Amino acid sequence: DRGDMHEVVEATGTINAVTTVQVGSQVSGTISKLNVDFNSKVKQGEVIAQIDPSLFQGAMLQAEADAANAKANLTAAQANLLKAKATAAQTKADYDRTAGLFKEGVMSQQQLDLAKANSDTGEAGVSAAEAQVTQAAAQVKQKDAAVTVAQTNLNYTTIHAPIDGTVIARSVD
Repeated sequence: DRGDMHEVVEATGTINAVTTVQVGSQVSGTISKLNVDFNSKVKQGEVIAQIDPSLFQGAMLQAEADAANAKANLTAAQANLLKAKATAAQTKADYDRTAGLFKEGVMSQQQLDLAKANSDTGEAGVSAAEAQVTQAAAQVKQKDAAVTVAQTNLNYTTIHAPIDGTVIARSVD
């Protein structure tokens, strides 16, 4: 007999990818743009999805505003320190003059005590102002760190393929 010969192989089962890579993001949100479809081949670094960045941009703007406010507070604290130092110098000079006049019998003990108290208060004001500068400087560092975190989160809204040739299987949870 002459004729065509046909071979048919029938099989059932599940076909699995050789390499499966989980793709995720450090942040969560609504996907605003999806550049791949089920079983798309991608190259490493290719943008495969974009999470809506609007909330993260808002957080970034807020963090930047907070940092600017902290820097302004630091500048004000530094100015207050200069003012406190000037006041302390003045009250110290007043005390020294009052002490000299007290020795000459021109000033009373009460005036000397008041001048001493004012001088001590001026020195305490300097210490308090120095502490405020230290605190304001720490706030600047904290707010700058918050800006860095907000920027990092904003950067995570763009999702890239982790490796070359990855087959992306899209699923929605």
